[in-house]
Amino acid sequence: MSAAPAMTPTSGESARHDDSGDQVVGARLSDRLRRWRPFLAAAALLVLVALATLLTSPRTSKVPYAIDNPHDDGARALAELLRDEGVDVTNVESTDAALNAAVDGATVVVLNAGQLSFSERWQLAQVGQNVVVLGALYQNLSGLTEVTSKGSSADEGTTLKPECSDPDAVAAQTLAGSTGSVDLEYVEDAVGCFPVGQNTYAYATADLDGGGTLRVIADPRIVTNAKLTTAGNASLAIRALGHNERVVWLDASRLGLVTTVWESPLRPPWLPVLMLLGVIVAVALAFVRGRRFGRLVSEDLPVVVHATETAVGRGRLYRRAGDRARAAQALRAGTALRLGRALGLPAAASREELLQATERAGGRPTTQIDHALYGPTPANDQDLADLAVHLEQIESEVHQR
Repeated sequence: MSAAPAMTPTSGESARHDDSGDQVVGARLSDRLRRWRPFLAAAALLVLVALATLLTSPRTSKVPYAIDNPHDDGARALAELLRDEGVDVTNVESTDAALNAAVDGATVVVLNAGQLSFSERWQLAQVGQNVVVLGALYQNLSGLTEVTSKGSSADEGTTLKPECSDPDAVAAQTLAGSTGSVDLEYVEDAVGCFPVGQNTYAYATADLDGGGTLRVIADPRIVTNAKLTTAGNASLAIRALGHNERVVWLDASRLGLVTTVWESPLRPPWLPVLMLLGVIVAVALAFVRGRRFGRLVSEDLPVVVHATETAVGRGRLYRRAGDRARAAQALRAGTALRLGRALGLPAAASREELLQATERAGGRPTTQIDHALYGPTPANDQDLADLAVHLEQIESEVHQR
C-alpha cells in the first residue's frame, strides 16, 4: 500500500495534504506553529533570559548566618577563611545529612539548635564527633548537653577576657560583649570562658556522651561578616570550627522549608519587570493579530457562483489535465474531514483513530476503509469513479448510524 495521504481543512470543506505525520483532521502542525510564531519567539526570549540569569548569577543568599550570605548578617567571610585554611565548608539541608557527615569526620555547626527535636539533638551528642552550637539565647539544648541557656548578656562596650585555659579562647584574647550566655552548673568537665555574669559564659566547651567535643558560642553574631573583625571574634570562630578538615552547616530553622522561585535569592530583581513586559507584549501581539481579520462585511459580487458549480468546474479541470492523483486526493481529504467532524474526532486525530471510529460507526472493516481513504492512486478514470462511489458509501454508512 502506498503512503497514506493525510489531509487537513483550510476553509470550508477544503482540505490539504499533510506530509509531516498521520494527522487527518484539522490544521497542520506547521500551519499552527507559523501562526503562533511571534508568541513562541517571545516565550523563547524569556526562557533564554531566565536561563542566562540563573547560569550567571552568583550563588548567594540573604538567610541570616548562612555561609553563602555576603551581607552583614551572613557568615560567608568565615566560610572563606576556613576554606583558606584547608577546611571544606558545606551546607546541609537535613539532620540525617549532618549525622552522616559527622560519621565521616565532619564538625557539625548547628544554628537554632532549639528547633531540633530532643531525639535529633541526642543523635548529635551520640555521633562521636565535634559539634559547635552557634547562638544559645532562648535555645533548648537538652538531649545534646546539660549546658543550659541563660539570658545574661554583656553590651558591646564590655571587653570580655577568656579567664579559662581553653586554647581557642586564649588565642582569641577578647570578645566585645555577648548577647546571651550559658550556665555550666552541674556539668562535669565543662569549661566556661569569657564570663558574662556569675557562672554564665559567652563561650563554653564540654564533652559529649558519644565522644567529641561540644563548643557553644552564645552570641551567633560573632561569626557574621559585620562582626568577624571585631576583637577576637575571627580567631575564636576559626579555631572553634576548624578542628576537623570538614565542616557542615546545619540551620535548624530552615529544615523542611520549600523555597519558591520568587523567594529564591537567585531571582534577579528585574525578572518580574521583564516578565510583566513579556505579558504586555503578548497581549499587544494578540490584539494586533486579532485586528488583522477585522469584522465580517458583506460584498456584492458581480456573479453568483454556486458551490456545486465550482466543484463541477474543478472536476472538469482535473479530468482535462488527467490528474487522477490530485482528484483522488481531494476526494479522500474531503471524506476524511467530514468523517472526522461527524464522528466527533479532535483536530489532531490520527489515521488509526479515524479508521477505528469509522468502523465502529458504519460496521465496515477497517481494511476496506483504509484502502478507500489511503489506498493507491486510481489507475484510470473508471477506478477514480469507483473510488468516489466507495467513499460516498462509507460516509453514508456513518451518517446512518
